[in-house]
Amino acid sequence: MTAFSERITSLGPIGAKEGISASELTFKLKAAKAVSQGEKFRWILGKKTEFAREGNVYGEVFSQHELGRLLEGLITEDFQVHEILQLLGERTCTVKEIAGRLGLPPSLVLMHLTALRRRKLAAVKEIKDGSPYYALCPEGDRKQHGC
Repeated sequence: MTAFSERITSLGPIGAKEGISASELTFKLKAAKAVSQGEKFRWILGKKTEFAREGNVYGEVFSQHELGRLLEGLITEDFQVHEILQLLGERTCTVKEIAGRLGLPPSLVLMHLTALRRRKLAAVKEIKDGSPYYALCPEGDRKQHGC
């Protein structure tokens, strides 16, 4: 335990070596927490052993590598979605603004926003200079706000 504790201490504060600011770290940790609490993440994590031993409903057994890639893809996608939701919770944004802030391709941001709109979690709030500005849909008032 002592060696482990010393090793962790030697790494320094989380995000320090990567040059991540405290506010950016808080932003990313909120998104990570939301992912870890999501139903999809918990379901696939719970099925990981079953898929490796018994396979899926079609009898396909997955290697640990395949399961790792699947889980990583789901986590990455959910993480991006939760970052977008956080940004929209702070202010209205265009696809270009979201892409620039998160370092994602605009086409990927648009794909996520389209899915969020379909799920009635986001909507176009206004259009300025030909660019749609997206916002979160209010919880109990989705129909009234075009959601």
